[in-house]
Amino acid sequence: MTIQNLNSAGSSADSAPGRAARIGIAALVLGGFGLYLVGLLLAWRGIGQVLPDQFTLELLRHAVTLKHLHQKIADDGVLLFLMVPLVLAIEAASVGWDRCSARRILLARTPTIKMDIACLLAGQTQIMSLIGRVLTFGLAVGIGMVINHALSAVLGLTVGVRGLPEPVQVFLYFWVYTFFDYWTHRLDHTRYFWPLHRFHHSTEDFCVITSLRTHPAAFSGLFIINLPMAVLGASVSVMITVNLIVTIIGLLIHSSLDTNWGWFGRWVIQSPNHHRLHHILDMTNPVGHFSMAPIWDHLFGSWVGEADQSLVIGVDTPYRHGYLFVVDLLRDYADFWRGLAGGLIKPAPGR
Repeated sequence: MTIQNLNSAGSSADSAPGRAARIGIAALVLGGFGLYLVGLLLAWRGIGQVLPDQFTLELLRHAVTLKHLHQKIADDGVLLFLMVPLVLAIEAASVGWDRCSARRILLARTPTIKMDIACLLAGQTQIMSLIGRVLTFGLAVGIGMVINHALSAVLGLTVGVRGLPEPVQVFLYFWVYTFFDYWTHRLDHTRYFWPLHRFHHSTEDFCVITSLRTHPAAFSGLFIINLPMAVLGASVSVMITVNLIVTIIGLLIHSSLDTNWGWFGRWVIQSPNHHRLHHILDMTNPVGHFSMAPIWDHLFGSWVGEADQSLVIGVDTPYRHGYLFVVDLLRDYADFWRGLAGGLIKPAPGR
């Protein structure tokens, strides 16, 4: 038998195990997403039993009624369920199987990616977490509507753009969102709020779901972003749509896509490479790239420049990583309160 025949025989012998491995991986992917969907459905059923579908807030003698809460939560969960696989697929098609997040999530989990997975599961399967999101979001909307009505009465005109088509409202309020998100992000990098935001920056390996690694006590964006949008007259449906767009961008900019998106990434939507520079471990130079819309970085002097996926990211504070991240959460939470109380806590260099 010739060497060529031997190679052919070897290839045919390996084909059956190879097919079995591919089938096994496909089954694992489908099974994982199936379990994820079941978790969302169970969470939705649980919410239906403990949270009313609508409730009324009495704020400054104004009654604000929030309706169809069950459907809003279900829509949010299903959309995220669809978005995560979609972005994973886009990344895999762009960078290849060896470098993509899907392979690392399924077959090559580093400790930091295990932490991302744990944060994803914790955020999507805890009923109380979902309830908290709805209640706090509703509170910001309710207070914002009260202020909007008061301003309209004082000024004698309608504050906001509710008369415009909803796509136009979404476009306008997206830029409102990114403006306030920019200043929220800069606040998160100050000495007192950094311990809570540090949890997100602790990742050492970008993965699509890294965007979902957030400290549950990181509340700064609640009122600094959602409240102004409500004050300016954004409806709940528009706010939900804008938050959905922002979620998709967050998944993309934490991916392994090695691109700066050209002029679009420099001025319109932040690219994965520019965001990696924001996460850089080496803080000898001030951090920049705070906004998902780079126009605000250019206007307010925090645009740094170009980058690539070779930059080392992370923080100088040690993290356990892995699935058991509660200890890190509690440590960061304690550091936050110690900082507010005037305790000795090392400021984030350059942040």
